[in-house]
Amino acid sequence: MNVSVRLGQLALNALSRWSIKPLPPKPESGVNYMTMGGHDHWLMLRESLFSLYQSWKKLPTITVVSDGSWSAADFYPVFSWWPGEINVLSREQIVAQADAAGERELAQYGEASAWGLKVASIVLLARREPVLFVDADILWFADPADLLGPSEFWARPRGVREPDCYQHREMALRFCPEVMEPPFINGGILALYGEFLPAAMLRAMAHEALVDPKDGAFEQTIIASAVHRGAGLLPAEVNLIAFDDVNRFFHRNMRRERYCTRHYVNWMRHLFYRDAFNLRLQRSHPERS
Repeated sequence: MNVSVRLGQLALNALSRWSIKPLPPKPESGVNYMTMGGHDHWLMLRESLFSLYQSWKKLPTITVVSDGSWSAADFYPVFSWWPGEINVLSREQIVAQADAAGERELAQYGEASAWGLKVASIVLLARREPVLFVDADILWFADPADLLGPSEFWARPRGVREPDCYQHREMALRFCPEVMEPPFINGGILALYGEFLPAAMLRAMAHEALVDPKDGAFEQTIIASAVHRGAGLLPAEVNLIAFDDVNRFFHRNMRRERYCTRHYVNWMRHLFYRDAFNLRLQRSHPERS
């Protein structure tokens, strides 16, 4: 392991032993912040939510969709430090809601994989209330309220960009060829209060994804298509996905670069824990921030 990865492992070990005391409440934002988590990713989800608390002036309601590896009874003791409401939804609840809404293909996709569960959760919850979906491997560094705008104007999906094209080519060419051209869309953050995709298109894409539901390229293409057909990209300052510092000893300063979040995809996870550890230090020693 190079030095950057080793530092990430040290940060992970330190964070796993560093508990969070109950935090004081803040005003409510009126937004439902939805994320997904499994038992194996509890530490990443905890640090992601801690960074949210530190960055947001008004707190959203939190909805965590479980991939089935933990129940609400397992979840709440680990996140009892959070000062507001956290709703934990099971895979079975999401699948049942999709079935009740007549979304059989979406229900099958959600039952078959975590990728499908993510899509189904966004579709169903965003019909009822403003939803900001955020992957668990994202840290917050600034309040996004001004960039996101009032939630009553979230009627069409908006997403964030990424530097590479990670799409299922055949699906994209059939349903939304624009996703194969830059700017490319990442599925890590999505804002919506309304319909995700036209009903027939959503059914057809979910049905096609069932060919290989564990292939994340299908999920990425479905979300990218919704963003292209919707309101397009959120401001660039909302999120950074970058790989140039993966092996560096000194890493990027998100606040100095004026990004609200960073998405630490796959091989960037060691930087997630390094940055999360620094955020904890800044909480303990405000003069260092």
